[in-house]
Amino acid sequence: WEERAFELGGGNYMAPGQLVGDFIAGRPSTSLGSVVPSYKPGVHPTDLSTALPDYVIEAIREALPQMDKKIAGFAMHDAVLTGVETRTSSPIRVRRRDDFQSMNVEGLYPAGEGAGYAGGIYSAAIDGIEVAEALALNMTGAQAAG
Repeated sequence: WEERAFELGGGNYMAPGQLVGDFIAGRPSTSLGSVVPSYKPGVHPTDLSTALPDYVIEAIREALPQMDKKIAGFAMHDAVLTGVETRTSSPIRVRRRDDFQSMNVEGLYPAGEGAGYAGGIYSAAIDGIEVAEALALNMTGAQAAG
């Protein structure tokens, strides 16, 4: 899916995007509207219907108007659906010692999902804080509170 999103984005690391109104109507977007996406390096207008399986596309098409009933403007025509993001976690774990440093590389502090220590944004943030504290303690020569 991410490879397909790369292609739909033009193959240059721009994200594929589509106006919500066009997505619901089943037509490709050829330009963006009043909503300016914040993603850098940019958003390439396209047809996201080939970015994910049909059942996902249909579910999103059905859900957007329902969400708009709960949050006015949620499915406004100019809103932009951007890219695809898959939910995967690292299948490996970079082993670390009790001081959070790598078992094999002194000074390397493996952290978060990529290193196998988290499974989502919150757990990655918490792990990052713990690793940052360990690094700060190491840099100052302080001892961790017991």
